[in-house]
Amino acid sequence: MTIKHLLFGVLIIGSIVTLSCKKDSLTTAITTSGTFTASSGAFTNDGVFPKLYTCDSTGISPKLSWVNAPTGTTSFAITMHHIPPTPPNHVYMLLYNIPVTITSIADAVSGIGLFGINTVNGQTSYTPPCSQGPGAKLYTITVYALSSAPVFSVPQSQVTMDIFLTAISTKTLATSILNVTYTR
Repeated sequence: MTIKHLLFGVLIIGSIVTLSCKKDSLTTAITTSGTFTASSGAFTNDGVFPKLYTCDSTGISPKLSWVNAPTGTTSFAITMHHIPPTPPNHVYMLLYNIPVTITSIADAVSGIGLFGINTVNGQTSYTPPCSQGPGAKLYTITVYALSSAPVFSVPQSQVTMDIFLTAISTKTLATSILNVTYTR
C-alpha cells in the first residue's frame, strides 16, 4: 500500500489524523495546543453541501476556516474530492501554498495560494460538483497543516492530486476533514 492510498483512506474515514514527520528546523511558525479543526459557516461536517457551491447554482468555491494548527506549521492546503462507484476519483479543488497567516478562505477564493488541477475540466481552479445518478453523493474536503510547502517536479499547471499527495507525504503535520453530501 502506498502513502497515496493511505492518505485517501484517511480522507474516506473522515477522521482527524495527526501524522508525524520531520519538522522544518529553520521555521517554527505556530505554537498551539488543541485539535486541528476545519469548519465552514455554510455547512457542517456530515451535513448537506449547499447548492450555491454546485453546478446547480453559481458554483463558487466554499468558505472554510481552521483553528489549532500544530506546532511547526508553515503552510496549509485544501482538497475537495469525491470517490465515485467506478474510477477515477473526482477532484474539484486542490489549493496549496496557503500562507500560515491565513486561517480562512472566503467564498469564491482567489489570490490565496496556488491551484492544482481539478479532474473535471483539467483546469487549475475550483470546479463545482455536478452529481450524476440517483441518491446523495459524498464529498470530502480536507485541510492540511504542512511543515513546509510542497515541492513538485512539474509546473503548477500539471500538479494533480496524486502528485500533491506524494509531495506532502513527509510534510503533513495534521489534517482535518469535512464530509458533506449533495443530492440533485
